Amino acid sequence: MSNYPHYEKYSKYDKSKKLSIYERIGVFLQNTKRIIKIANKPDMKEYLLIFKICAIGLLLLGGISYVIQLIWTFVNFVLNIR
Repeated sequence: MSNYPHYEKYSKYDKSKKLSIYERIGVFLQNTKRIIKIANKPDMKEYLLIFKICAIGLLLLGGISYVIQLIWTFVNFVLNIR
């Protein structure tokens, strides 16, 4: 059994009936309000951790693409393709 909350209890509408566009917008706004209410701003430590992870990912992708481009250039030079 999972520890995740059951979101059905937050909905005031019956799932078996089709909701109108206005009811769907109301449900969307209620869910948005609930998410914004429980969301919190990351502190500096969390922000720096996320920044480091993104920077490492960008460097890895850049390095991998550089190596692939280098290999492709070498293969084209050896095979005289172009």
